[in-house]
Amino acid sequence: MKSTLKLKTIDDIERELSIIVVCEKKQKADITLSQVYDFLAESIELSIQRIGSATKRNTINKILGKYKFAKLLSKGSYTKANQIPGFPLKDLGDAESALLRLKTSLTAFKLHSGPFADHPVFGELDKKQWERIHGILAAFLFGYIQLYGDDKLRFAKDREQKKEKAFADKKQHQHHHQQKKKDDRDTKPSGHNSRKWKNKKKPHNKGNKNQGSGGGLR
Repeated sequence: MKSTLKLKTIDDIERELSIIVVCEKKQKADITLSQVYDFLAESIELSIQRIGSATKRNTINKILGKYKFAKLLSKGSYTKANQIPGFPLKDLGDAESALLRLKTSLTAFKLHSGPFADHPVFGELDKKQWERIHGILAAFLFGYIQLYGDDKLRFAKDREQKKEKAFADKKQHQHHHQQKKKDDRDTKPSGHNSRKWKNKKKPHNKGNKNQGSGGGLR
């Protein structure tokens, strides 16, 4: 299902999922929520669990896989010519369980540092690359869900996110300013003392010099 939604990270997927959960919705085409949730969860699970042995890939397949991966990233979405193999899964009829499975898989992916499974088409991928794949897949799958009242909710969430970012930036700026003031205080005493020492030393030298010349006159 073609979608204008752009999801680049796991956090993006979680935010979109939180909107889907609270909005009124219905499915586009003959695809249920549980099928959407289960398929995305399965894809994420397979990327971190390394189920099955890696398929041996010759040089041509490796090059072709990298080319297809780069093409998908440049396009940013799946097209009719490049649909998802194996979707949809059989409808298990339990959207709540499928949603819980998806949330669990998203958390597991965020906590997982490696290793990661090979993609059946694109080959070996690292965490960042898998994250982009999951984001594109999620945008494709969520395109099967028609939401109502989501525009107002998105505006509220965007505003909340901007406030949180502004607060974090302000806090970081204050910390940087306080650290700078502390560094300035740490460096000032030594320079101040050295200037005092120089000021004291000069009159003492001058006095010695005068005493020496006075002795010569006598």
